[in-house]
Amino acid sequence: MLKLNIRQKIIIGIIIFSICFGCLGLLSYVNTLQLENEVLLIERSDDLSNLILEVRRTEKNYLLYHDPALFSLGLDYLKRTDNLLLELMEEFSKLEKIQSGKKLKTNLTKYRELIQQLETTSKIPLNRNKDLNNQLRETGQAMVGLSKAISNFERSYILSINRELRSNLALSMIGIAGVIMALVVFFSSNILKPLREVQEATRRISEGTFKPLPIKNSHDEIQQVFAALNSMVEQLIKRRRQLVQAQKLSSIGTLSSGIAHQLNNPLNNISTSCQILEERQKGQDDFSDRMMHNIMQETLRARDIVKGLLEFSRESGYSPGPVELGKVMKSAMDLVSSQVPANVTLDMEIPEHIIVHADQHKIQEAFINLLINAVQAIGADPGSITVTAFMDQESTVIRVNDTGQGMDPETMERIFDPFFSTKEVGQGTGLGLYIVYGIIEKHQGSIRTESSPGEGTSFYITLPLHKEHKI
Repeated sequence: MLKLNIRQKIIIGIIIFSICFGCLGLLSYVNTLQLENEVLLIERSDDLSNLILEVRRTEKNYLLYHDPALFSLGLDYLKRTDNLLLELMEEFSKLEKIQSGKKLKTNLTKYRELIQQLETTSKIPLNRNKDLNNQLRETGQAMVGLSKAISNFERSYILSINRELRSNLALSMIGIAGVIMALVVFFSSNILKPLREVQEATRRISEGTFKPLPIKNSHDEIQQVFAALNSMVEQLIKRRRQLVQAQKLSSIGTLSSGIAHQLNNPLNNISTSCQILEERQKGQDDFSDRMMHNIMQETLRARDIVKGLLEFSRESGYSPGPVELGKVMKSAMDLVSSQVPANVTLDMEIPEHIIVHADQHKIQEAFINLLINAVQAIGADPGSITVTAFMDQESTVIRVNDTGQGMDPETMERIFDPFFSTKEVGQGTGLGLYIVYGIIEKHQGSIRTESSPGEGTSFYITLPLHKEHKI
C-alpha cells in the first residue's frame, strides 16, 4: 500500500475537491447556457405565435372587407412566419417540438394555398366559398394551437432546466458538507490528535517519565516529529550522563587543586632537607652525591607539575598577552605526561622565540585537551604524537599529529560539536574538542582537521603572533 505524507494527502484532497466542484461548476454553466438559449427560443416562439395571430386577424379583416392590401399583408405575415419557423426548427432538440414544428410547417403551406384559392374566388358568392372559408379557419386554429404547443414545450423545458439547477445546487451543498466532514475527520485524526500526543510527550519529558512514541508511518510529517522526539530524548539521556561525568571531572579537578596545595608543603620540606643534606655530604661520596642530585631534580619536577595543576585548575578571566609558544606547549606536555602510556612517544619541534598573542592558561588548556585526545585516539597500539610549528607574516601554525585510528568524513564534521564523542559511555564527555574550538575562536584563530581512517589525525591551529614579534 502506498504511504503518503500529510502534504501529499492534502494535495490529493485539494485535487479531488477541485475536480468535483469543477465538474459541478461546468454542469451548472452548461445548464445556464441551455436556460439562456431556451429563454431566447421561447421569446421567438412567442414571436411566432404573435405572427400567426396577426395572420388570423388579417384573415378576418380580409373576409370582412375584401381589401387587396390586407391580402398582401397577410402573405407578408405568412412569409415572416415561415422564415421564423425554419430558424426555430434548426434549434429544436426535443422530438415533440420537432414534430410540432413539422405539423405547423404543413399547416402554413396549406393555409397559404387556401388563402390564395380564396383570393382567386373572392368574386364568387359567399355561399359558394363557405367550405373554403371553413377550411381556412380550421387550418388557422390548428396553426395557433401548434404555436402555443411549441411555446408550452419551451416553458416546460425551462422548468426542467431550473429543477436540474436546483438539484445541482443541492448536490453541491451535500458535497461541500461531505468534504468539510472529511477534512474535519482528517485533521482530527492526522494532525490534532498527533499534536495532542506531542504535547503530552513534552509534558512527560519535563517530568522525566518519557516513553518512546510509536512510529506508524515514516513518511508522515507528524510521525517524523515523533521520531525526532524519540531521538531527542535519547540524546538528552546521553547528554545527561555526560554532564554528570563532566561534573564528576570538575569535582576531581577541584579536589586535585586542593591536593596540589597540600602537596606543596611536603615537597618544599623534601627540597629543603635535600639541599641541607647535599651541602653537608657534598664531596664525601660520589654515589650519595648523585642520589641527592636525582632527588633534588625529581622534587623540582614534582613541584613544577603541582604548580601546573594549580594554574590549570585556577579560574581566571581572558587576559591575552605575549606568550612563548614553546614553553606553553612544554608545560602542557609535562602535565599530560602521567596519562601517556609507555607505548606512546611525545615529540615537540617548535622553534624558539615564537611569541603569540594569547592567554597563557586558556591556550595551555586547549593544548592539554588536544594532547589527551591524541593519546586516546592511539589507544593501546604503539604510536607517537608530534607537535610542530612555523610562522608566517602575522600568525603561527601549530600542527598536532597523532598516529591513531583516524576519522571518517562524517565524524570529522561533528568533532567540534558539544557532547559529541565516539568513545563509550563513561570514557569521555565529548567536551574536549568543543572547548578547544571555543578557546581558539576566542583568540581570533582557527582550527581545522585532516584525517583518514587508519592513517592518523592532524590538527592545524592558527594563532596570531604578538604585534612586536610579527615578521
